[in-house]
Amino acid sequence: MYALSKEHEVFLLGWDREAQDGHGDIIHEKHRIHDKEFDYYLIPEPAEYGGGMKRMLGPMRRFWKRTYAFLAANSSKYDAVHVVNFDTARPAFKAAGRFGKRTVYDIFDYYSDSYNAPGLVKSIIRKMENDCISRADMTIICSDERKAQISGSHPKKLIIVENSPEDMEVRDDFRLAEGSDMTRPKAVYAGMLVFDRFLKETCEVMMERNDIEWHVAGYGVLRPYIEECAATHDNIFYYGPLPYDDILALEKRCDIMTALQNPAVANNRYSAPNKFYEAMMLGKPLIMVRNGSIYREIEENGTGEVINASDGHVKKEIAEAFDRLLARRQEWGGMGAAARKLYEDKYPWSRSAANLLEGYRSLSEQTV
Repeated sequence: MYALSKEHEVFLLGWDREAQDGHGDIIHEKHRIHDKEFDYYLIPEPAEYGGGMKRMLGPMRRFWKRTYAFLAANSSKYDAVHVVNFDTARPAFKAAGRFGKRTVYDIFDYYSDSYNAPGLVKSIIRKMENDCISRADMTIICSDERKAQISGSHPKKLIIVENSPEDMEVRDDFRLAEGSDMTRPKAVYAGMLVFDRFLKETCEVMMERNDIEWHVAGYGVLRPYIEECAATHDNIFYYGPLPYDDILALEKRCDIMTALQNPAVANNRYSAPNKFYEAMMLGKPLIMVRNGSIYREIEENGTGEVINASDGHVKKEIAEAFDRLLARRQEWGGMGAAARKLYEDKYPWSRSAANLLEGYRSLSEQTV
């Protein structure tokens, strides 16, 4: 949003899935990003994270209805709709077609590979999403690998915007939870609390040892489990959902980061997790799963540990990865420096921001 705001006016329409009441008015908030303030409009519609596709259908249809109504009522306020994932595609494309707006389809996660569903349902959703990609004036993916995932589509224009965070001075005054022992190394995970991140296995590892702390932030279906573990173990700390600036500040205060995505989930096989990029920007050792291709950056540049997840011994693999990193504690500074150099040389946000702005400029050359 901030990158686009250098050449465009930007506002956000989002889904408040943690709302208690799905019948309330659309929430209008003001949020500041650096030196600019943005309008956020949030549609309250409860929908459990990690609850499966079947549970999503009802909430999504209600969200779609209200999304289209908002886009129709405010059609004079925008020229393009930046559609994030299939969750928002149907009402956005419908409004764009009716009111002559350009569409940018931004794929954070390819939808049919995000949920467990019968093969027929998956194939229908895959066809619908590929149609969205083919209809969009521009499509955005987060890595070159994702081209194979969307091979059944025909994008008019395709650009890559990496998941790298903006290079910024992250504050170092984040206050760790009461009870944290300054002498113990600290691992951190901040993000979606869902099953495919091996969070339960990591939690089990931490509950069986006291030589390292685990600091967790975020929300999702595993939140009650993480909260319970934190309440009963003095080396596990849970912070709840945090603003992104606070997430980076928490990660900076800790020593080791994790980006453990289960390769059994199809989307994860093409993943470019933002934890990977955050660890590089912050200069932190990282533990990743041997999955896709991005893990090779860790092996080739010596910036952390890589584990196997296909042999059914994930918990053991996680424990041993922490053991290896703790044994190499004196090397963390060098690992962090190598990670930071990789960010600067290969994955700076400035490059992706330039790709994004250039892509939007090209839309003016197209006809709706």
